Amino acid sequence: MKKKRLIIIGIIILLIAVAALVFFYFAPKWSELSYEAIVQETVTTADGEVRLIVQRTTEIYADPLNSLCISEDTVLCDTDGTEIHIEDFQPCDAVRVTLKNAFNEEKPFYYPIVYEIRLIEASEGR
Repeated sequence: MKKKRLIIIGIIILLIAVAALVFFYFAPKWSELSYEAIVQETVTTADGEVRLIVQRTTEIYADPLNSLCISEDTVLCDTDGTEIHIEDFQPCDAVRVTLKNAFNEEKPFYYPIVYEIRLIEASEGR
């Protein structure tokens, strides 16, 4: 009887450990949003902030244009996964944008944190 009870307790502890590992692995990705877009232009503001203006192609919104802030933490890569610079993105390039899909209450407007911009297909003009 004691052996059976120890086995049951061991199984319960194992299930809790597996559930905790799954939670810690997937929790950071729950707030990620990924979509495809077409590059419209690259804008550098007066204070040096670089923004990539894109138009979403996979989701329909009232305003499909998005202004994405490019920070030093944003990964910019080509179709092979090799890192590139913001200047390498040209108008009409197809990209996949991965960003944080969460509202930051410290800012009055919703400016998502951009994790990655990956080139899917270069424009015809290259």
